[in-house]
This record gives sequence, structure tokens and C-alpha cells, in this order.
Amino acid sequence: MPEPDETEWSPHIDALVAAPANHRLLFEDDAVRVLEVTVEPGECENLHHHRWPSIMVVLARPNYRNFDADGNEIPPLGGTPTSPILPRALRLPPQQLHAIEVADDAPHGFRGIRVEFKTPEA
Repeated sequence: MPEPDETEWSPHIDALVAAPANHRLLFEDDAVRVLEVTVEPGECENLHHHRWPSIMVVLARPNYRNFDADGNEIPPLGGTPTSPILPRALRLPPQQLHAIEVADDAPHGFRGIRVEFKTPEA
């Protein structure tokens, strides 16, 4: 897997840097990075990216909206909040700038564990 282009995947908009209130580092080495992802009801994350392919383990999935850098709504990955039984694991490609916003009236926030694969061997 070629190393992502730094101009496309700027370190200052990485999830841990740009949206630290919503991403917590649980583990990192040369091959993988594991993030805890949380977004509370009524909260909108800062715009950020995820430069590596990943597995997202969704633990809690309220109604939310996902926006790109231009403010356009992106369809949520993994279907509607009522369709999957949780927890659920989804394979995700690298994700360009985006931010999710959880509905004010959601009964709970978004919760997940994201395992990012930094090398093809991971």
C-alpha cells in the first residue's frame, strides 16, 4: 500500500488533532492505530479525516448526519440506526474531510472503536 499523499492527508486535520474531543488514542504502533470515537447528542465534531482503511466497531448508533468539507450531507455508512444489531463491525476506506452531528434528541451518543490499518500487513 503506498503511503498517502501528505497534501491530501494533512496531519493537522487528522482525527486526533482536529477533533480531539471525539477521538481518543487507545493504541498505536507502526502497523495499526486504535481510536475510541464518541459524539454526544447535539454535538458536531470538527472536520477531520482518517487517512488509513479501517474497521469501525459501532457500539452505539443514534440518528446522526455526516457532512463533507463543503457542508454537503454524506449518506451514513452502515445503514440506518435501526437496521443493524449492535455491536456491528464495518470495513471503511480512508475517509476525506468529514464531521458527524448527532441529533439533539438522540437517546445516546455515537460510540465506536476504529482500528486503522497503517500497513498492508496489518
